[in-house]
Amino acid sequence: MPRYFFHVRDDDGDVSRDLEGQDLPDLSAARAEAVNANREMLGERILHGGPLNRHRIEISDASGQVLEKVDVSDVLFTGGHLRGFSDDVTKSAPTARISSGKKSAPE
Repeated sequence: MPRYFFHVRDDDGDVSRDLEGQDLPDLSAARAEAVNANREMLGERILHGGPLNRHRIEISDASGQVLEKVDVSDVLFTGGHLRGFSDDVTKSAPTARISSGKKSAPE
């Protein structure tokens, strides 16, 4: 099983490196893990204050090659809508259409 590393980069360019990594079946599972970690960090920012779009998670392989990046807009939006999650235990996630500031492909 491949090992993936989840480095957190802030908008100043500072990187908090994941030195342990995690064994996961594939990049899709690694992306899901990065989205969940980013949701957790975003929740802390909302709870305690601070800029929301200040960091992103870079998923890399054992050689250090960055395979994918997950930022706050990837966590919050999909197709121009606030994103819902199947594991939303409160079932209270908003569903209004809000612009993410990114251009999305027509649906």
